[in-house]
Amino acid sequence: MYVYHRDKSHVVNLPELEYTYHIEQNKKHQTTYRIKKDGCTIHESTVYKRLHFLGIIDKQGPTIGNCFTHDDYRGQGIYPAMLNLITNKLLVEEQIPEVFVIVDVHNIPSIKGIEKAGFTLYATVKTKRFLFFYINQEVHYDA
Repeated sequence: MYVYHRDKSHVVNLPELEYTYHIEQNKKHQTTYRIKKDGCTIHESTVYKRLHFLGIIDKQGPTIGNCFTHDDYRGQGIYPAMLNLITNKLLVEEQIPEVFVIVDVHNIPSIKGIEKAGFTLYATVKTKRFLFFYINQEVHYDA
């Protein structure tokens, strides 16, 4: 897995979304940002206030994940625009020092969107999960 991060020093200006998004608070300290059009979800991103996985790299903080863009709307810049919007809210409005995104190393389209939104690679983590435990951890930090 790649762990990307962004702080206030990596602010980017992306075009504003032409879609209206809705915010839903979940029970598990999660916030979901959703864009719907004609009753269909065209994009969804969830912010997790805290993830056990980040403990592998001795970090804590909000992590954006479980992101989805409907096939018919991919390639329109929705994903990086939403990442940017959510991250700016966290960094500026909530004064969070840094925000993370975790992505599979093989998910090239997502990686491109994450980097377009101003995130930089922080670490590469290889591990296996057994229940709530991560074993055989191998971490490489980006130089």
